[in-house]
Amino acid sequence: MAHLMITDHHAGKTTQRYLGSLGGAYAVTASERARITNRHPDVVIDWSAIDDALAAGPPGSRPLTAEEWDAARVEHQLREWTITIADLQPMERQTLTAAAAVLQLWRARQPGSAP
Repeated sequence: MAHLMITDHHAGKTTQRYLGSLGGAYAVTASERARITNRHPDVVIDWSAIDDALAAGPPGSRPLTAEEWDAARVEHQLREWTITIADLQPMERQTLTAAAAVLQLWRARQPGSAP
């Protein structure tokens, strides 16, 4: 189970702030991103870095192959396009989402894959 937290710095003190649960997924869904972003509009979140961390898995996981990294990054970009391209037709959005899901399933089937 992955959790998204940040460290706040105020008046010389640091505190941890919980932003949300990322579940046991290989990527963060658009709806979960929106929920976290809407709850914490003051926080800039690097979703690409988070998707990379989820793809890499917990400490002690075997390193991803170059092909697995490529798939994870293409999957991330496909999901980004579904969020950032405003004039996508519904079928285009569904197709991009489906393509990302195929890559996610492929990564999940790899021996020793995270999470």
